[in-house]
Amino acid sequence: MKSYTVLISIVAALGGLLFGFDTAVIAGSLQYLKPVFHLNDAEIGLVVAAASIGCIPGALFAGGLADKFGRKNLMIVTSILYVIAALGSGIAGSFVQLVVYRFIGGVAIGMASTLAPIYISEVAPPKFRGRLGMLQQLAIVTGILLSFISNYVIAKAPFGFLNDGNIWRYMLAAAVVPSVIFFILLLLVPESPRWLIAKNKIKEAQRVFDHIYSKTESTEQVDLVTKDIASEDSPALSEVFTQRYRKVVIIGLVFASIAQLTGINIVFYYAPLIFEKVHVGGSVLFQTMLTGVVNLIFTILAFPLIDRLGRKKLLLIGSVIMGLCMFVLAALFHFNLLQNYFVLATIFVYIGGFACTWGVVLWVYVAEIFPNRVRGTATSIAVFGNWVANSIVSLTFPVMLSQLGPVYTFGVYGIINISMILFVSRYVFETKGVPLERIEELYAKV
Repeated sequence: MKSYTVLISIVAALGGLLFGFDTAVIAGSLQYLKPVFHLNDAEIGLVVAAASIGCIPGALFAGGLADKFGRKNLMIVTSILYVIAALGSGIAGSFVQLVVYRFIGGVAIGMASTLAPIYISEVAPPKFRGRLGMLQQLAIVTGILLSFISNYVIAKAPFGFLNDGNIWRYMLAAAVVPSVIFFILLLLVPESPRWLIAKNKIKEAQRVFDHIYSKTESTEQVDLVTKDIASEDSPALSEVFTQRYRKVVIIGLVFASIAQLTGINIVFYYAPLIFEKVHVGGSVLFQTMLTGVVNLIFTILAFPLIDRLGRKKLLLIGSVIMGLCMFVLAALFHFNLLQNYFVLATIFVYIGGFACTWGVVLWVYVAEIFPNRVRGTATSIAVFGNWVANSIVSLTFPVMLSQLGPVYTFGVYGIINISMILFVSRYVFETKGVPLERIEELYAKV
């Protein structure tokens, strides 16, 4: 594989890095912006969930717009939206303005979560597509970690102009830096060769393929893609829900949705609120930063596991680990055993359990379980479900934590995680090493 292919894939994956940064950066700023705007629990939930809500239209429409205007062009638009959202959030003068700019950032995140995998899959040689595709998940967790580091550094910075009333502005505006870098680098990458061929720009596509393959292979790829596009017949949305595909579409939709019900984002979005109730381990921002470190380490460890153990085994292992951790957290809060590092260790085990199971399987599995004919449309539906569930979790967690208390809140998520074992055992079929053309044979047996 040529280094050129790796580099342009990394640039595309930077959209995932901003995805992680923008969704998680709010965690460290909540304790500072809450008194500024006098936010109640429901309003805190809306500020956090605004980004997830924005992801819904962003993800739904990105694919169609990318087909019309090009993958690169839409990624450039995404980078501009990231810049607007970061600057706007930093200068927001009211609760409503903050929600609006968070929503705009969410639209960018939804677009990035759709565009980056499409672009990478269309420039990657087939035998390296899996590893290059996982750059998206690696970029997301790296972005989460960078946001936590950024929040911590800003909070500790010895600058006189920083105070409790404005420090959150610099935390949220910090996303401008990676957003501008993303914009500049996108100007240097080529358009997707598959899209160029679809628009009958054969010579331009040939030049792109020349950088990815040898001269002979490049010509073969142009011919192969040209024939493939000529034979395509895009299905109507209604066809996705016909008897032939309905079962696998529902499986994918439920799977992508319950991945959010594991509760992973209550840790990343609301970590400081949780750590405020724990009385060990230093500052809440430092503890929050450690969650990002754990997430990144276990994501990297998962790379060889997904093809060695398979998707289904990893999901089952993850559900058990996360369910038990949630029950342990509920018990620790119930008995008020918060004066020890076992609480932090339990949270870190939970994060590691998600990162190397559900976290790494989610985007890979959703992209591969659907038959070729309906893959694009069906994947959009599954991702839509994921962001809807994300929004619900983001909106309800602070209210649950306040009204139910941590014991019942973590207990509920423990029950959900254990219950997911039943779904995975019954409906998730193994795709490890299975050619995409045989997918229909597998889900037909479920």
